[in-house]
Amino acid sequence: MDALLFVGITAMLLSLAAQMVSRQMGASLPWTEELTRFLFMDTTFLGMAAGFRAAVHPRVSFAVAWGPAWLKQVSMHLYAICGTVFFSVLIYKTWELMLQQYAAGESSPALGLKMFLVTLPLVISAALAIVAHITTVYFSPYMRKRILEGEMIA
Repeated sequence: MDALLFVGITAMLLSLAAQMVSRQMGASLPWTEELTRFLFMDTTFLGMAAGFRAAVHPRVSFAVAWGPAWLKQVSMHLYAICGTVFFSVLIYKTWELMLQQYAAGESSPALGLKMFLVTLPLVISAALAIVAHITTVYFSPYMRKRILEGEMIA
């Protein structure tokens, strides 16, 4: 996941650099803006999944820290359930969008990419976020401890 993020961000920076150079030369390259937008969207969603894998997303931890001991145990399951439900809805809606784009034969204007291929990483990233969410709560004692203690930085 980290390697894909690195490749996506590097490609985005190169695309932006090409756009800046081409504008200075007086001929803007329209495909660079579109490519940057797609890469930004995909790396944002992939970064979301990577963030849940490392449990670095902000959480409401002060209520757990100040509450009774039973609240900590319940909060872990609530955290897992809420995240799984949210990302399941995200998978469903992005899958629905992807099928609609495929059926319509929708293509991007500058690159000519099939739009369902642009939406596919969103579906995959939401699925990876569910896996990362469940893994941090139920299969990683270290990450579970970090979540219970309310840590928010890696």
